[in-house]
Amino acid sequence: GIKNMGEVHYMYEMPLVFKYSKINLNITLRSIRNGIPLRAIDIMGAGGFLLTNYQSNFAMHFVDGEDFVSYREDMLEKIKYYLVHEDERKAIAENGCKKVREEHTYTQRLSEIVGTVQP
Repeated sequence: GIKNMGEVHYMYEMPLVFKYSKINLNITLRSIRNGIPLRAIDIMGAGGFLLTNYQSNFAMHFVDGEDFVSYREDMLEKIKYYLVHEDERKAIAENGCKKVREEHTYTQRLSEIVGTVQP
């Protein structure tokens, strides 16, 4: 039941794909042990529902089950659950979007980087 719709422009069309997809998957390479992928921030910032593999760094900035949802071995079960529980899925997406837009702007991140680099 999946139809490939081709490529989309990352800056102009991809935010709409993230926003209007019921579930956006983030599957990080096993070799990446920490950090939050920019794709995850892009998905939440566009108002999309994020289902991502578990990485402890997310918990430093976001709440699992409130701003995004993580999976370990239960990805398919969570996909089935959130496809049926639309109101819950939409509320999580809204929470994640709000948090990204309020707490994770480029200005905030750059200030943090500059503060870390400068003595």
